[in-house]
Amino acid sequence: MSKLGLCLMVTLLLAMALPAAVQADSSWADRISLNGFFQTRYEARDFGTDEFVLRRLYVTAVVKANERTTGVITWARVGPDVQGQSNVDWANIFVDYAVNDQWTARIGQAGTWFGLEAWEGSAGRLALERAACVAGAYGNAPLGMYYAGPWDEGIWLRRNPSGSEPMVVLGVCNGQFRDADATHNKNVSVDLKWNPDWGQFGVSWLDGELSGPPGPPVADRSAVLGYVRWSPPDSALGFQAEYMQGELLGDDIDGWYGQVSYTGLTEGGTAFVKYEEYDPHTGSSGNEYDAIHVGYAQHLDANNKVTVQYTNGENKAGCPRTADQIAAQWQMGFR
Repeated sequence: MSKLGLCLMVTLLLAMALPAAVQADSSWADRISLNGFFQTRYEARDFGTDEFVLRRLYVTAVVKANERTTGVITWARVGPDVQGQSNVDWANIFVDYAVNDQWTARIGQAGTWFGLEAWEGSAGRLALERAACVAGAYGNAPLGMYYAGPWDEGIWLRRNPSGSEPMVVLGVCNGQFRDADATHNKNVSVDLKWNPDWGQFGVSWLDGELSGPPGPPVADRSAVLGYVRWSPPDSALGFQAEYMQGELLGDDIDGWYGQVSYTGLTEGGTAFVKYEEYDPHTGSSGNEYDAIHVGYAQHLDANNKVTVQYTNGENKAGCPRTADQIAAQWQMGFR
């Protein structure tokens, strides 16, 4: 066969195979969706340098493999972290498998179900940061329960509610955030979440150990937390609060916050006031952190939100002690 004839045959075979390949790719693409958001802001601080900050970036691929199986992969850029560095890493890598109509297993690296602010993503939150007791480590706040991020590696069993029942989540994980475990002991957790017509409420319990710096080689990491959110659909007013007690990095801790919001001053706008207190060393005095956050979040459209927030705070164990700042943030989301 001549070279010309061979080229024609290869071209013909490729032409015949192309429609099938395109059809296969489009069929697979129908099972994949992308979503994500990023937050960039300017912070004018009393406790440090004023600067522009790319605070968060999340890009998530959701793969519906079959009727029972959903895979989730999230690439994240979060910073600055505890050491003041930007962190680019894989946040979520897990599979949700529907055991039956009521039970679902989540296996892999995933976010916590603990409480309200630690559990929910940052895109929908009014205040720029989670409360210090559940997160901390940013804005001159002390380390909180999930200071290195809400993710961990393990397995969680979720029982979907029926009627007025709560959603129940039972978890076993390493308890080291995204680091390798250093002991045979595992963290266990129980989360109960109710969703009545007027809002949400629930309780969470976590018990385990944390290995390595910045605390002792092995230290208890445990807590119990209760939360409530009042947000009836016909009310412009909203309220939410959380209270937590526990142990972290060798110390007893407790903290709480309350937030009031009002929607309707502008179309798509919400004003909010959030007050919080957190004691990371309840066995000794002079370590408390408290702050009041006053802000306004304005949705420009379905994809863009601008938030302006003033924080007046004090970290008595910090150096400097002040945690005051004014910040303006732009958030862009997509799905």
